[in-house]
Amino acid sequence: MHNKYLNSKWTSVKKVKGWRHYQVRNVFKKKKELEIFAVCDKKIFFNVTYSEIRNESLWLPGWKEMD
Repeated sequence: MHNKYLNSKWTSVKKVKGWRHYQVRNVFKKKKELEIFAVCDKKIFFNVTYSEIRNESLWLPGWKEMD
């Protein structure tokens, strides 16, 4: 079920570590976490929980243009 997250693209509502556009690199099913990386700087990555990524006040699915 959670493999749908692998390689999925996300836009952060507020910049995170200087960037908005992220992609899922790893899915940790047991921890219910996703490892995401900044598309423009692949050295920047961190984990988010499934509930965080589904919170539309934090993350939007796909890559969106933001002001």
